[in-house]
Amino acid sequence: MGDRHYSIPAPRKPAPAKTRVMIDAFGGGEFIIETKRGKVVFEWSDMFGPIPIAKNRGQPRDLVPSHPFWRAASLWNLQGRRTDGKRAVWHEPRKPVYETKHLGGRHYLITKIIDEGEIGHDW
Repeated sequence: MGDRHYSIPAPRKPAPAKTRVMIDAFGGGEFIIETKRGKVVFEWSDMFGPIPIAKNRGQPRDLVPSHPFWRAASLWNLQGRRTDGKRAVWHEPRKPVYETKHLGGRHYLITKIIDEGEIGHDW
């Protein structure tokens, strides 16, 4: 997934001193990831992360910050960006397992960590 990044002087006239524009050539191709709300087509950039794109036009697609795509794409990246063809392969992280002592009400004391779970379980 070789990204190419470019930094060029700002294209405004007159250009403010030391103002530059970052250009990223998304080079990984298109991927499809499954979320609770359906499939989302996206491209990945090592520098800027995922960008969801519209299936029919190839233009960037606006997704609300609470859309499950953002969590799924972040976990996919954290889990090594595995693919099966164009399908992004990811899984829900394993939650930790604790041995606890009940202190009363909703209060518990963790006495032993049986399994630490996987990174991202608390996202």
